[in-house]
Amino acid sequence: GNVYMLEGRGGNIGVSVGADGILIIDDQFAPLADKIRKALLKLGGDKPKFVLNTHWHGDHVGGNEAFGRDGTIIAHDNVRKRLAAKQELFGKDVEPLPKEALPVVTFDQTLTVHFNGEEIRMLHLPHGHTDGDSVIFFTKSNVVHMGDDMFAGMFPFVDLDHGGDVEGLAKNVAEVIAKLPADVKIIPGHGPLSTLEDLKTFHLMLTDCVALVKKA
Repeated sequence: GNVYMLEGRGGNIGVSVGADGILIIDDQFAPLADKIRKALLKLGGDKPKFVLNTHWHGDHVGGNEAFGRDGTIIAHDNVRKRLAAKQELFGKDVEPLPKEALPVVTFDQTLTVHFNGEEIRMLHLPHGHTDGDSVIFFTKSNVVHMGDDMFAGMFPFVDLDHGGDVEGLAKNVAEVIAKLPADVKIIPGHGPLSTLEDLKTFHLMLTDCVALVKKA
């Protein structure tokens, strides 16, 4: 449909383009904002009306300050809490983001944006990659953005210090699989554009790893 995937140095960006304007999912690192704008210009505009954050990590929200001045940032409640306070990740301090970079609209379980002729549904999945994960469904275009609840073809990072849980991640992925039609296109947080079979393979890897570790 009118949904695109942008690949760069951070997490994959989802883009909806249409008569209502542009909506993006995640915005990678701050220094890449100009490159992202140029890519969006090719699709029909450089100033997104909405920015949806799948979780709080810098490779997905680093461009919030740049894009938050022009559009509305939406995320789960815990994403705003994380971004508004000092965090520690990989042994390094992560400073709070300025007001312009914080989500303006937050939600607890689900939220729907009616934009470009379809319902774009955000679903919070608890304690998977982090404690603030959202998976986003483009209901008409038959596309889902998994955020970092899917690392395509690679082992995931599970942020145990910020509410992540390996078994929770496996449970969440199974929940999403049950909702998806066979011909869905999947934008993973990292890795190439994927299919439902790719997501099932990722889930099998998770459950196998959990079983192997428990046995050992």
